[in-house]
Amino acid sequence: MIFFTASLSHAQNHTFDSVEPTTVTREIKRDNGQLYNLIITLPFDYQKGKEYKILYYLDAWWLKDLVSGCYRLLSLSNKTTTNNMEDVILVGISSVGDERAWNLQRNMDFTPSKFNSNLKFNLGEVPLDETTTGGAEEFLLFFKQQIIPSIESDYKVDSASRGIMGHSLGGLLGFYSYLNHSDLFSNYILLAPSVWWNDSEIFRDKASVVSKRESKMFTAMGTAEIKMMKGPMAILVEKIKSENNGKLKFTYKQYENADHHSVLPQAIYDGMELIYTKSK
Repeated sequence: MIFFTASLSHAQNHTFDSVEPTTVTREIKRDNGQLYNLIITLPFDYQKGKEYKILYYLDAWWLKDLVSGCYRLLSLSNKTTTNNMEDVILVGISSVGDERAWNLQRNMDFTPSKFNSNLKFNLGEVPLDETTTGGAEEFLLFFKQQIIPSIESDYKVDSASRGIMGHSLGGLLGFYSYLNHSDLFSNYILLAPSVWWNDSEIFRDKASVVSKRESKMFTAMGTAEIKMMKGPMAILVEKIKSENNGKLKFTYKQYENADHHSVLPQAIYDGMELIYTKSK
């Protein structure tokens, strides 16, 4: 009983804030008429004139609670330990509609080329073919010309340390942006990235897979991931390590027994902690 009482007292000193963080959702439309939601979660004690770090994350249609929950836990730890977490504005990019609409959106927006395999392959309920894939360049242009100005005209952020988080095809898009549009982001959290896409064309036969811009990158994959995912990722990790010119602070972490989805809670938490802890 004495031990229980002491533990309870200790726990009571580590409680969440009594209020939820402020979250704002705004709709944004592409030139082609497609709608998206931007889900903006502000840090506790947000002050309009203060400059903040910013992290954009993909697939907010289903990841928004997990991402905001992990960041809230990290913020709580900041108050009770020496973690020293940055205050970060989270911006989730979400499709509008049902699960099929989400799969249609991500299969098109996150893939840098038309699917060129002869295999019959579906992601979600959407078949991968020339009509449903290959829109990454257009999506990143939309990101640069509409999403970023829409957010960063209203919130004071450190645009030089802008971050992106993506899972699976979203991780593929994140790495594609690192290689081809390094001006957009300098921090990357890439979770089980689908670098197998079209026979790993994203890094196959590339002169270098390391950008000249100073960046941080956290990548993660579970040991129970399927072979199609793990093999190309292992090759890419070795290429990055062998070619790293010192500009990229690169971390690759494998999670024992985690699969494509169960890796997410651990990896999201660890990625944000690594990138946004001031002492690291």
